[in-house]
Amino acid sequence: MPRPLLALLLSLGLWNAAALAAEPTATRSLATAYGARLKIGAAVEPEQLADADGVLLARQFSSLVAENAMKPLRIHPQEDRYVFGPADALVAFAKQHGLAVRGHTLLWGSHTPDWFWQAADGQPATREQVLQRLKQHIATVVGHYRGRVYAWDVVNEAIDPNQSSCLRDDRWMQVVGPDYLAVAFRAAHAADPQARLFINDFNTQEPAKRDCLARVVKGLLAEGVPVQGIGHQTHISLYWPSLAAIDQSLTTFARLGLENQITELDMSLYQHHDYQPPQPLAQRLNLQAERYRDLMALVLAHPEVTAVTWWGVADDHSWLNHQPGAPGDDQPLLFDRQQRPKPAYWAVLHLRPHE
Repeated sequence: MPRPLLALLLSLGLWNAAALAAEPTATRSLATAYGARLKIGAAVEPEQLADADGVLLARQFSSLVAENAMKPLRIHPQEDRYVFGPADALVAFAKQHGLAVRGHTLLWGSHTPDWFWQAADGQPATREQVLQRLKQHIATVVGHYRGRVYAWDVVNEAIDPNQSSCLRDDRWMQVVGPDYLAVAFRAAHAADPQARLFINDFNTQEPAKRDCLARVVKGLLAEGVPVQGIGHQTHISLYWPSLAAIDQSLTTFARLGLENQITELDMSLYQHHDYQPPQPLAQRLNLQAERYRDLMALVLAHPEVTAVTWWGVADDHSWLNHQPGAPGDDQPLLFDRQQRPKPAYWAVLHLRPHE
């Protein structure tokens, strides 16, 4: 084991020198360490299953989510055509390796296929046509995976604190109105009553976003809509946000009796849109380990948090390296570009949630 990594682990009090020297890293896994306390997942594309990321996924994780293969644009590109093959490959891989599967996502305003909004005569689809298509889409997709997907992000990124309704002013609001959320959740529940149903969003730790999300969810619950959990994407960095803000958000929804999940976790080594960090890389990797350790300790203090899913398996495949202006060298995950464990991995592994 490299000396800087050993020094970090010792400084964090995560392990002792004798144990580290003797431990066979190939036989240790996050899935085993967290056991029944948390599902530990990663987002993946079907083409990764046959390469080193697939090996790492099967060895280290206890669940997976489709990064893109289950999104409406991919799985239902035309009204009379579903493309289940790529997502089926992920579900089959999960079954082969004993992994749970999260479904992502049934409705996402910015990823709704254009045909949803068009009538056969070329005119705009009516509200009734759109709702019928939504119900059919959800019934077909959730029905296809019934009993094989334990949780669904039913609605993704619908919250906008700048709107009086707290909902994005997108086509769903403009054509259908706010009750599209209730329709989506009820359709998902009807298609698979055993699946856990989530509303998923980013920046849920920001007070305005958190409060709007809570307002929307309270309204749905008051109507008897089967919302069972909140998905907190948690795309964060070394510098932002505070753990206290994340704690407050988790607490807010726990008090509503809801399940919390961290659904798209990664931790950039950069400040948002600032690619000239003040610290050298080695120091930032150590800071990343400390922050991941502290975040996971916070999660373990919340018994209603049932899963933590990283948005990627290893640093060789991360959406952060494909953003406009990004240098392409970010390292936001627990494993490096060669699928080797980073200091952050050891920090997360040795929290020992069972103690």
